[in-house]
Amino acid sequence: MKQLTEEQLLGNWEKLLQLVEDTFEGDRKERLLEMYKHFEDRMVVAPASGKEEYHYCYAGGYVNHVLHVVETALEISKTYEKVGGTKDWTDEELIFSAMHHDLGKVGDLESEYYVPQDNEWRRKTLGEVFTHNTDIDNMRVTDRALFLLQHFGVKVNMKETLAIKVSDGLYDEANTYYMKVFDASRSLKNHLPYIIHWADHMATQAEYDEWKRGYTVKVEEKKEENDKKTEQSKKANQAFKELFGD
Repeated sequence: MKQLTEEQLLGNWEKLLQLVEDTFEGDRKERLLEMYKHFEDRMVVAPASGKEEYHYCYAGGYVNHVLHVVETALEISKTYEKVGGTKDWTDEELIFSAMHHDLGKVGDLESEYYVPQDNEWRRKTLGEVFTHNTDIDNMRVTDRALFLLQHFGVKVNMKETLAIKVSDGLYDEANTYYMKVFDASRSLKNHLPYIIHWADHMATQAEYDEWKRGYTVKVEEKKEENDKKTEQSKKANQAFKELFGD
């Protein structure tokens, strides 16, 4: 499992706060900073998922994933326009939605969403590094995100609400109502929800690839180590035969 240094954890946290400073202003910025201050100790070390092969399943993975989705969303926004799409959202709306699509993974006002998996069998067999905290109310991640934003008095417009709500796309069956419609008059009125979903999905897949490459490196290193031991064993056997015969 990947481990970030204290310097990396704090560096990512500072990037997140700087994003707030650079993107928002007035009452919205102050309320966001208040929310981040409340969750600081927990958010800095929160993972983005619970299973090792999932996206950024390590302490600090949540902030890292959020920054990754923001960056990806900005790139997809440019690409969407380049291929002929209409940009019917602002950069502030895009960044806000990307920043908070997974906010519910921080937990509720008192407790975290993910807790360490203490079942050794599930850790080793299923790769569950973290598990859901059953002491908090059972809510969908996006619903909890919207609840937390309103609790801290952060205003969220309709585009941002829908973008956060359907950020998991059709991987969340609740989003079928919004995304799988066969009447154009009932389809989403703007494209921001699609941009955020595409960005989250793309970033998640890239993060899986990153994990897989790390795993491949470990496998190759292990193979090299085993090959080295085998070669040393052969040399030892050869030396023994030369000294003492067969």
